[in-house]
Amino acid sequence: MVLCDIGVDQSRLAQFVDKLGDLARRCEVMYIDHHYLSAESEKRLTKARVKLVHDVEECASMLTYQTFRKDLPEEAKKIALYGAVTDYMDASPLAKKMIEKEDRLFILLEATLLSNSVAERGDDMEYVRLVAEELSRMKQPHEIDEVPRLAVEQLRRTVGLAREVKRGGKKMGMLAYMRTDQHATGSIAKLLIGTFDVPVGVAFREKSEPGWYEVSFRGTSDCKVHLGRVVGRLAERYGGSGGGHKLAAGCRIPRGKIVSLLKELNRRL
Repeated sequence: MVLCDIGVDQSRLAQFVDKLGDLARRCEVMYIDHHYLSAESEKRLTKARVKLVHDVEECASMLTYQTFRKDLPEEAKKIALYGAVTDYMDASPLAKKMIEKEDRLFILLEATLLSNSVAERGDDMEYVRLVAEELSRMKQPHEIDEVPRLAVEQLRRTVGLAREVKRGGKKMGMLAYMRTDQHATGSIAKLLIGTFDVPVGVAFREKSEPGWYEVSFRGTSDCKVHLGRVVGRLAERYGGSGGGHKLAAGCRIPRGKIVSLLKELNRRL
């Protein structure tokens, strides 16, 4: 069994490690990820005979490709790079070397088509599964039914979102934030960065369960903290959970705690 890119938040990490350990006693388990893992968690996974492939400097698609590259066709290299681009990690050591040997514009365009089409379908997991199956057959994003059309629809939607961000966004020191009803909170967080010229953008929307916010954080190279680690710790402190990458993170938090979280994050920036 192979598990990839789980990104378990810090509040559930110990439980997750225990579950993997139990599973490894019944079958072979490989865990591939680039999210933060404590040294203690890595030690426990290794002791439980979980084969761990972990590197915070590379995205999970690149780590997976490197692990299985001998068994994969040549086209898999491009698919791995699409993951690096959409994870904002195409400047990582391995991805940077690989993308230099490809048509960069082709890679960027295909990655954009892929991510925009998935964003357009929101929480439609059936569509995500369909796309994953087609990619496993080594189809390029532009060859997958509906991907180009949905990507263009998402581009049109993004133009509208940019206008909303200008009207509804607010600046708080080193970050900008906005409440929205849109699913694309990550895209809105990025738009906030450019609109308000800050290193961190934060967008949040109310979840289906009343009283909770789903929050997305995005950062630039000027962000001096590891967003995934900081957000995970703050979310847990305020009764939620979260985590993520250095410049892209997310959390789930009670509505009444969002202002406290934003103020504390701004102080740390």
